Amino acid sequence: MLTNLWYVAEWSKVVKDKPVRAKLLGQNFVLFRDKSGKVHCLSDVCIHRGGSLSNGWTTERNCVACPYHGWEFDAEGKVQFIPSRGEDAPIPERARIDAYPTEERYGMIWVFLGDLPEEERYPIPDFPEYEDKKNWRAVDVEYNWNGTVDRVVENGIDIGHTAFVHPGFGYPEMADKNKIVKVDKGEYWGSSDNVLYPPQLQGNLGLMKFFRKDKAATHVTPAFYLPGHCVRLHIKVNSWMEIIIFDANTPVDENTTRSFAVQVRNFFKWPIFDGGSRKRTSKVFGEDGAIVEALSPNYLPETLESEVSVEQDKFMGAWRQIRRRHIEEKGWKIDTKAMKPFEGEKVFTIPSPARRTNPHLKWALDTVPLVAPIREAAPVPEEAPKKEVSPEVS
Repeated sequence: MLTNLWYVAEWSKVVKDKPVRAKLLGQNFVLFRDKSGKVHCLSDVCIHRGGSLSNGWTTERNCVACPYHGWEFDAEGKVQFIPSRGEDAPIPERARIDAYPTEERYGMIWVFLGDLPEEERYPIPDFPEYEDKKNWRAVDVEYNWNGTVDRVVENGIDIGHTAFVHPGFGYPEMADKNKIVKVDKGEYWGSSDNVLYPPQLQGNLGLMKFFRKDKAATHVTPAFYLPGHCVRLHIKVNSWMEIIIFDANTPVDENTTRSFAVQVRNFFKWPIFDGGSRKRTSKVFGEDGAIVEALSPNYLPETLESEVSVEQDKFMGAWRQIRRRHIEEKGWKIDTKAMKPFEGEKVFTIPSPARRTNPHLKWALDTVPLVAPIREAAPVPEEAPKKEVSPEVS
């Protein structure tokens, strides 16, 4: 699990007038809205006596109150009121918890979990089709995986498995015909152009079978982004029909992943077809989920020494390379093994931007330990050019 990235904490529609708990990167957070409707995110622990803020309430001070003793925390994590001390009583400087930047996009609440200043953060991935209501119809789907987020992302960009895992998308006998045409990558993202030969379309009251012949060449472009651990799958069904599945994959903990997915289509845009779109998308997630849950090992191998890869795996190799660089050079990986001896005895928190701007402050909570980088980061040009990835073959 990596810090210093944007992650989706919850659907926007879930957070209303009461605080909501969200678990990400193995830690608990509280989401709440102020009077203007802006959503905020804090560590879900009161530094007074350990109360859960998500079980509290919002106040007239635009704060979230702890249900244990009523301490009120503002959007920056600072305590603004201690009931037992009365109004206008001084507040101890250490009476604060970590607060995290938030954005609402695509019907999701995004939270930046790290201490990087704004100008150094990778951006939330673009999804312009979501805002184009005239030309695209959107439906949302959620799926919970018993699997690590790294495995989930790799599964989402792996075109080779479709011929065996998804009967509606591929034929086993066509596995050698499906081809990767090109692979591009940048500092924190990658994409590939592919040609597949899937079965005849099904669904939408039987209408889909008329729009693509059996084994007709179909162009598919998967992409991944470190921010949100997002996967974007663009399927050009034919010359005028397109589907895009955009999913943000949130690591709840080491072995659990929550996917916030939005599918958009530029055809059959009437609500009557939404149910079928959700059903088919959920079915695909379910087929993948059964595979990912049974993978050994649970974690994504850090090298290729214990696996055998071929040319068709080069796009997954790009994902592994970029992920590994942020572990080995930037040191963004949480050291979960170092935390296990303290389980149930000590509360950790993800470092927030305020910790960098307040180095003098002795915070009440310790931050999660990170795996130390093992090599110096290579210089990155201001605008990294796209280039084709060489296959990792062993």
